[in-house]
Amino acid sequence: MIQVGQVLDKYELLERVGQGGMAVVYRGLDRSLKRVVAVKVLHKHLADYQEARDRFEREAQAVAKLRHENILEIFDYAARSETEAYIVTEFIDGQTLRQVCADRPLAYPEIGAMLILQVGRALAHAHAHGILHRDVKPENIMIRADGVVKLMDFGISHMVDLERLTVTGQLLGSPAYMAPEHVEGRPIDYRTDVFAAGIVLYQLTVGKLPFEGKNPHEVLKRIAECKFVDPRMANPRIGNRLGKIILRAMAAQPADRFQAIGEMVVTLEAYLDESGLPSDKAAAELARYFAAPAAYEAALSTRLIDHLTRRGQQLLDRDERAAALDVFDRVLTLDANNEKVIAILDGINRRVRLKAIGLGALAALAIGGGAFAIHRQTRALEPAAPPPRASPVRRLAHTITAVAPDDPPPPPPEVPDDALLAEVPVDAAASGATTGVVGVTGPRLPTGPDAGAAPMAREVTVVVSPARGSRVDFGDGRWIDVPPDDGRLTHALDGEAMVRVQNPCCEEQARAVSPGAPVASFNLRFRAATVTVRCPASITGTPWEVSVKIDGMPAQIGERANVFFGDSLVNDKVVGLEFVTSSADAALRKKWTQKRKVRPGETIEEPCKPPP
Repeated sequence: MIQVGQVLDKYELLERVGQGGMAVVYRGLDRSLKRVVAVKVLHKHLADYQEARDRFEREAQAVAKLRHENILEIFDYAARSETEAYIVTEFIDGQTLRQVCADRPLAYPEIGAMLILQVGRALAHAHAHGILHRDVKPENIMIRADGVVKLMDFGISHMVDLERLTVTGQLLGSPAYMAPEHVEGRPIDYRTDVFAAGIVLYQLTVGKLPFEGKNPHEVLKRIAECKFVDPRMANPRIGNRLGKIILRAMAAQPADRFQAIGEMVVTLEAYLDESGLPSDKAAAELARYFAAPAAYEAALSTRLIDHLTRRGQQLLDRDERAAALDVFDRVLTLDANNEKVIAILDGINRRVRLKAIGLGALAALAIGGGAFAIHRQTRALEPAAPPPRASPVRRLAHTITAVAPDDPPPPPPEVPDDALLAEVPVDAAASGATTGVVGVTGPRLPTGPDAGAAPMAREVTVVVSPARGSRVDFGDGRWIDVPPDDGRLTHALDGEAMVRVQNPCCEEQARAVSPGAPVASFNLRFRAATVTVRCPASITGTPWEVSVKIDGMPAQIGERANVFFGDSLVNDKVVGLEFVTSSADAALRKKWTQKRKVRPGETIEEPCKPPP
């Protein structure tokens, strides 16, 4: 039996630091190199079984292929006898993510996004080498003392090009983090790790697991049903953008998830960049957070409010109203009484009400017949009395209802031909001002309780992004091109219809839309481009091999690699191709880069040029 103080070959076991389902972990000393290491010794009761020994050896082989700053590095593997086997890895001075969050739950979802971004980058590296993790959970994510995130325990990893080494019907992995297809015994692939990453992100941002039960059987049943509370409802601070990322990662059907963890990484990067937390500095941000969590959180609140307020105003200036409202919503979840944002939202409401009322008055005058003159007398707008401040979610929901419609006003009611229009009053309570139209000949608008009644609107307006190249089918099989200038398209409907939107660059979207509803926005997701790099067999007669990274992700020569665009890209993307040659002759080893512009959905074959 292995004990503290024992020496395995050149590794002295100093203390026991952890235990898992397959092995016991010791802090050890490499007597040759004089460095502290972790020694993971296979349980004695498992070492007697060849299958367990094979799986343990496979972990060593799997991790040995990986070199990534966010993956635990392996140093050595040995099987000294039929009943003894161990792996030697770098020693992490820190805690598991589970321990860290138990001591101090995350106050801001953005911190959780930065953590999963690091995990996602590690998984992308493993997937590029054909390795599934299959047990992504907080217990297998270490936070080093300096804040570096390390993914570990590939003990049940599955190398895609090898036959499974599991007992028939056996479930490997932690039940709470399994994907539905894993629970049901269906084939699993890289999207299974995507689901697990989504669960961990949900847990970090909501503060609890999405699937819970009294026992593992109940948990597995709920995972198979894939029903859980929307993270945006469980924690309003998550916001619409991050909420959609979580929901997509946790989609019940693999086809509805991110199709590769790299796509999820790109989308998280875009979310953090837009939040004012540069994704390329996420590691440094996490280091500052773990060094002083309370101080970091206090500063982060101010940073987020300031950046998001400015970003929301920029989106509003570009007339991207729906996106601006999402951003302002996040501000109000951080500061429910933020006067600047509340003033902006109140201003939007006033402008929309005035626009609707003004257009309605002009429409009424236009159909009256005859020549008339309009003299407008306007006095300065006075701010309306602010409404009682409700919770941020209720307030912004009311604002969206008031602001979203930008449709033409409803037709005026029928009136007698000989009526005389003397004045068109503007609702002072709604606008904070009184604007009159005087000296006008034409029909008089009716008064009384039914004066403002109008028939139900029969039109629906959709706004599509990206607009250029998009087309819409309003349920009748006819495709209508979207105006490329503003992406806005209005169409008459008899009732609810399934509206479809297509663009060669993007994934098709479809959903039910009813006439008279607020403007329906379709923000299409860009399709991944595929790039295949092909290289000559030799250069100047000397055989050589080359490895390549496409857009920062490892790829294989001659095989297709996906290039993802995230949600916010509107133009072409310049992709970097990084080449490294290997040769027995050091003088022939070279590194160089190429660049290639790609479009969403494009398929490209790129020749690698001889190194300079």
